[in-house]
Amino acid sequence: MNIKLNCVAIALLSSLPCNAAVESKDNKHVSVMLAELYESDVDVNKYWKSEKLDGIRAIWDGNTLRTRSGRKLYAPFWFIDALPDEMLEGELWAGRGNFNLVQNTVLDTIPTEAAWQKVRFMLFDAPRVTGDYIARYKYIVNLVDSIQADHVDFVEHTPISSEQDLTRYFDQINDANGEGVMLRQFKGEYKSGRGDQLLKMKRHNDDEAIIVGYRTGKGKLEGMVGALLVQLDSGLQFYIGSGLSDQLRASPPKLGSRITFRHNGYTHKGIPKFARFLRVRVDYVTD
Repeated sequence: MNIKLNCVAIALLSSLPCNAAVESKDNKHVSVMLAELYESDVDVNKYWKSEKLDGIRAIWDGNTLRTRSGRKLYAPFWFIDALPDEMLEGELWAGRGNFNLVQNTVLDTIPTEAAWQKVRFMLFDAPRVTGDYIARYKYIVNLVDSIQADHVDFVEHTPISSEQDLTRYFDQINDANGEGVMLRQFKGEYKSGRGDQLLKMKRHNDDEAIIVGYRTGKGKLEGMVGALLVQLDSGLQFYIGSGLSDQLRASPPKLGSRITFRHNGYTHKGIPKFARFLRVRVDYVTD
C-alpha cells in the first residue's frame, strides 16, 4: 500500500487515536459474497428482494461469531447457544437508525447483557448448505422456526415481478428511513467475492477505502487535517475532506484505518463524485 505523509501527518502521528480494531490471534478472515451496485438494465426476474439492514454483518462459523473482516465478536453465551454447527450469515441489527447502538454493543470484548438484549441476529444465508438460494433460504426459515429464540430471525425475501415493483418497494423502505434494498439471485450456488449474485440498491452510494495519508488544513483549519488521502481496493487514491468534524480534523483516524464514505457516482476517471466521510469501520481488522 502506498502511504503518503506530509508535515501535519508527521506531527499528528504521536497523538492518533486507535479507532481501528485491535489485532488478535482470534482474528480470522472469512470469505463471503459481496454486493455490486444495482443497475437499471438488470433482469430483476432472476432476483428476490429484501430490506438492506443497517447493522453489522456477522458470520457464525459453527463455533464463533465474527465480523466480515474476521474480528471475533464476544456475544453472551445465551445469544449463540441455540445456533447450529452450520455456517450462517446475517446482520446484527437493532432496528432502523440504530447502527451506533449495534456498533457500541457488539464490538466490546466484554459483552453487556442489557445492550445485547436489544440486538437481533437477522439471518440471510447459509453458505455451506448445498443448493441454490431457494434451498438455503428454506433452511434458514426452518432453522429460525425450530430455534424459537426471540433474538434470532431471518431477513424476509420476496420475488420481484417487475422494475416498477422493485421501485415501489425501494420507495417504501426509503420513506421508512430504511438503509436500502438487496437483490439476491435465487438460482445458483453460493459464491464468495463480488459479483451479480448479490446487488445493493441505495439512494446514495456507499463505498470503503483505506486512509493512506493526510492533507494539511488551511485558514481556519490550519494545524488540523484538511482532508484524508484514501485508497480504494483498486489502488486509486483521492482526497476526502467533506463530512469531517472539527474533532476528527484535530485527531484523525490513524493510517491504515478503513472508512466508509458516501458519494454520487463516478467521474470519467473513476473517482467518486462528491465523496464525504461517513464513519470509520471499527469492525475491520487491519493488517
